[in-house]
Amino acid sequence: MNLPRFELPGMVDRYLAVLNRLYERRDQSLLREIVVNGVVSIHEGWDYDNWDGGTYGHAITLTVPEDIFLRVFDNKDECERQIAEHINKLVHTQNEHVARVFVEVEPAQADRWREETGVYRPRMAPLSVSAEALKRIWGTERVRVFLSHKSSVRQNVSRLKQSLARCGIAAFVAHEDIEPTEEWQREIERALFSMDALVALLTEDYHESNWTDQEAGVAIGRGVPLIAVRLGLDPYGLMGRGQGLSGCVWEDTDNMAARVFQVLHKRLADNSRLFECALSAYATSTSFADSAWKVKQLLSIFDRLSETQVAHIVDACNTNNQNSHSFEGRDSLKPLLKKWTGRRWIVQVNSLMPADQVNRTADAEVPF
Repeated sequence: MNLPRFELPGMVDRYLAVLNRLYERRDQSLLREIVVNGVVSIHEGWDYDNWDGGTYGHAITLTVPEDIFLRVFDNKDECERQIAEHINKLVHTQNEHVARVFVEVEPAQADRWREETGVYRPRMAPLSVSAEALKRIWGTERVRVFLSHKSSVRQNVSRLKQSLARCGIAAFVAHEDIEPTEEWQREIERALFSMDALVALLTEDYHESNWTDQEAGVAIGRGVPLIAVRLGLDPYGLMGRGQGLSGCVWEDTDNMAARVFQVLHKRLADNSRLFECALSAYATSTSFADSAWKVKQLLSIFDRLSETQVAHIVDACNTNNQNSHSFEGRDSLKPLLKKWTGRRWIVQVNSLMPADQVNRTADAEVPF
């Protein structure tokens, strides 16, 4: 069917400008953001009704950025209906109207969207690793990190392993973690195919080893996070896609471990396991300074926690004297608790508790 020459589509942008002012006056901010930011496309003659000599309805699509689309998602039908109704109140073109308005999401770059969600689980490795081998290699910690390195820095790497343990993370270091009775290559394979992440310690001689490149290749092939630490060498090859950690020195492996922890928080598929690492580390603080360090370097990176997770942290604070008596640690923890719970926290008899709970308890004890 040959469509007539329409007038309404050419007026749509003017109508949207009027709606912008209307929604501003009504304080309808979400509708305003849709009409201002939406990229317009029009399907002319989307429907037709032969009543009164024939009436054509056009469809308008407003393509908006993802953040706006997610805010409108639950009320999308109603927003679309309102915008269509309001445009039609402005239309004076004979036998034309807006039949539908559609709000759609703007296509986004989706190269690694699964990995960036925080819930993606890479496909299982083809190598089956027994429960006995997992416990032997990794112990009982929730997150497993393979430290890929040259033997020339093995003593430094051993210290880094201890620093990661301070963060509650299990680390595999080939030269010290392989038992004499195990065939060493097979054990390295077990560790590579059961690790959650690989840290490539890029010293100047890192590339001289065939093994280190193969270890990094397994991480890339399995799709687990590969964290390149610059220690004299820049990331190369497929590792070069990432920026790499700079400013790390062997003299401060605790700082290096904390920075690895922060990267894992951004890139691990399951952050609940990383929280368990932080909780385990905090619960076993060995000094006041250690307690404060773990609050600042580990617990502080979590933006949101469940009520159960918060309860575990509070229990870890109140039941370990190194935590409950660490003034610096407690002072650093209180604003975090307020962020996670929305409640103000105070110290009562060396125990952390919500301020409103203390007030209720005090009121209940007042005699009448």
